[in-house]
Amino acid sequence: MMKHFLLLAMLVLAPCLTHLTEAVPSTLKPESQDRDKTSYTWTDRHEAIKLRHQSVKPEYVIIGDSITHHWGGEPADRFGQYGQASWARLFGPHTVTNMGFGFDYVDNAYYRVEQGELDGISPRVVILMIGTNNLGHRKDSAQACADNTKALVSLIRQKTPASKILILGILPRREKELGPVIADTNKRLASLADNKTIFFANPGLALQSNEPGIIRNTCTSDGVHLKPTGYGILGEEIAGTLSRIDSSYKGGKVPRPETIDGIAPEQIQLAAIGDSITDNYHKAQPPYQDFLPIWKEFYTPYNAVNLGVSGNTTDDVLARIGNQGILDHISPKVVQIMIGTNDTGQGISEEETFRGIRRVVDKVRAKLPESHILLIGILPSNIHHWHVPAAAEPVKKFQIDMKVNDRLARFYSDRSEVTFLDIRHVFLNPDGSLRSELFYDPHVVVINGQKAGPLHPDTKGQRLMAETIHPFIERLFKK
Repeated sequence: MMKHFLLLAMLVLAPCLTHLTEAVPSTLKPESQDRDKTSYTWTDRHEAIKLRHQSVKPEYVIIGDSITHHWGGEPADRFGQYGQASWARLFGPHTVTNMGFGFDYVDNAYYRVEQGELDGISPRVVILMIGTNNLGHRKDSAQACADNTKALVSLIRQKTPASKILILGILPRREKELGPVIADTNKRLASLADNKTIFFANPGLALQSNEPGIIRNTCTSDGVHLKPTGYGILGEEIAGTLSRIDSSYKGGKVPRPETIDGIAPEQIQLAAIGDSITDNYHKAQPPYQDFLPIWKEFYTPYNAVNLGVSGNTTDDVLARIGNQGILDHISPKVVQIMIGTNDTGQGISEEETFRGIRRVVDKVRAKLPESHILLIGILPSNIHHWHVPAAAEPVKKFQIDMKVNDRLARFYSDRSEVTFLDIRHVFLNPDGSLRSELFYDPHVVVINGQKAGPLHPDTKGQRLMAETIHPFIERLFKK
């Protein structure tokens, strides 16, 4: 009788044992790692997380590698955090544990979870952003990386059965040969989602260049890790996903300020987004930079807020929307955008600059669907003697900028929600050459003993620009 009972028990347990065996593929090697003792101590961080979870019960945990480790949050160590502003905005008032470990494979994360990092807690959402080291460092196949991640998801489900699991796609990298592998891996990871308790999102698409799987240079410090700009864009994308899958999510917004540029947020009717050319309206340094009176004359009557920041690229604008929430709490009738010259100034291609401006427009449209966008073309310039790559070929930059304008004019010609305005004619002579007398740089900027080439309009140029733009603003407000 006992033999029959044991045989029956073995037959009942056999499917379960088979399932557990299948959940740990041969490609998975659960183990600790200690590949760089100088940056941080892996075992110390592992113990710190377990100790934290004895008293802190996080609403969210994010399991990852160095990209997560460098982001922000607790526990912090000497590994360095470069995306604190984005982290704070993404998670807002929520209690979160950063379970990112520099240099980790999926295998190491599996081992950490197996060894107790999720014990005693039940976060609402467990976020996975790991696998880039499997593909880039160990050269795993897409199938192996996906299989290992599937096993990790299964283990997390056992450890925290009440949690939702959000799998994030592998972020793009600089190595072109990895682009197809990343895309293939993400396709396999997406198939793990049931959209009930397990979800997949691919926020890395917002960091991707026009080449699939390749990250934009403005978002990364070394082709893999993110700059604050990249973290800002990434956090904005993840916040949107969390708000869809978790009804208790309250992050993703900055507190409402009492005023912006001295104006109550609800009273703002026009927002001007841009780089130094927009930001310069704050300057009052006659004769060449006496811009504040121009702003007061042409923009103040519309309760306008100046959101220009010197040096900004299109990605910097996207990051400020993500990090600082520059469009939160406002609903202007018109948003003026003038951006792109710093993209080409840094050597970014015509195609990527065109796409970058479109990304900014699309993000503003998504944030402020009731606002009309007045998109101003890139101003012509001749930036020799500047500390930027394009200064070596100022004629080439000029040509690229004008080609971008031509493409924008065609692209937005039949879109009623966007008005594109190319004002290059204000700054060009009849023969197409630059009117250098309308720029202040040669007068006030000296680099290595040489006068800088024209880039920023002077007082006369800024007034001519404002006079050219104003009738379009006036027309939009009358609609």
